[in-house]
Amino acid sequence: MMTEGMKRSVYLILTGIAALVLCVSICSAGFAPTFELMPLSMKAPSDANPYNDEAFTSEAEKIIGKISNSSVPTGAKLSEVTDAYYRLIMENVSPDLYPNAHNIAAYLYYTSKAGETYTDYHAYLKSVSKTTDGSEYYTVADQYRQVAAEFWNKIKDLYPNMTMFTLPPAGEPMPEEKAEQQGDTLEGLDIAIPMTQKAPDPSADDQTEKFKTKTIRWFEDYVDRARLPDDDPTNDKTEMSPGHRFLTGEGLEWADSTYMDLIGMNVAEDFYTKANYIDAFFYLISQARDFYESYINDRTYVSSVSNGEENYEKSKKYYDQAEKAIGYFDDIIPNYTNSTLPDFPKFGEVEKGTFGLGELGYITPDMADYLSGGSSESST
Repeated sequence: MMTEGMKRSVYLILTGIAALVLCVSICSAGFAPTFELMPLSMKAPSDANPYNDEAFTSEAEKIIGKISNSSVPTGAKLSEVTDAYYRLIMENVSPDLYPNAHNIAAYLYYTSKAGETYTDYHAYLKSVSKTTDGSEYYTVADQYRQVAAEFWNKIKDLYPNMTMFTLPPAGEPMPEEKAEQQGDTLEGLDIAIPMTQKAPDPSADDQTEKFKTKTIRWFEDYVDRARLPDDDPTNDKTEMSPGHRFLTGEGLEWADSTYMDLIGMNVAEDFYTKANYIDAFFYLISQARDFYESYINDRTYVSSVSNGEENYEKSKKYYDQAEKAIGYFDDIIPNYTNSTLPDFPKFGEVEKGTFGLGELGYITPDMADYLSGGSSESST
């Protein structure tokens, strides 16, 4: 039987739970998305440097082609659109191209925001703390789509064989991403690469040595040092595997932008094939990092309904392919530099976050009986 003191304890616990639910509801409303105008446009043309009209046009056509005749970009494709936007706005284009360049950049920005908000919409629908049907997310995603459509109408004549992306109706499952089947699959690899190396141009400056130097320095800075002790004074002193530190470290944050930088360089004809495998490595390792970050989120977010196994397996698949790609160009890495990636982390190294009534205090058998609908009489 429960004493009055026990009843008061149970009452306080239930009150705390109610307050927590209310707090989650308020916080959910507080994090509802809002429409954001494009923060950065094309930089003004400058005749101090050569105009890069050809490079801009080529890259814009590639990325717009990737999102043509498809659903709003998500996952890896969304990352590529976002990266392309930030790269293109920094290109120095001629005054003649500038108006179209501005419209192309705006189309890519609002496309990326539509994909980002649509992804958040589905993440919210899976959240155990959701308090609405998610329409506030979908509405903003559709607003981004509408603005993207305005800019598409200004540039569609430049791309007569392409169409604008579509936004699936609210409530429909997120379209399955098939990034592994899109693009070009290099011999010996199983995953396609969305954008391959720029075709060699004998009339342009040869950037092969610059390409090699950028690759070697990345391996020196991040792969060669991956097995060194984690001596960061700000860490929590928890021992994590070299593979975990590598996947969450600074180097892989730059892998995607390195990939985008390299594919635009003009390399020699006899280095072209090897350059494609280097490009493939940076693309694959960047995707491994993205899925590993999703795995960490699955494991650590209290609201997550996944144990992270699906994203873990995807990350490992891309990581394994990245390792395989190294075998096609490791001869350019100096002998004193390690080109072998750390072992992929074990599943479960990132502990699963939990939350339960026990964290609110010790529940006695009598309290448990009371909470489960048992006798509420007290002994006197």
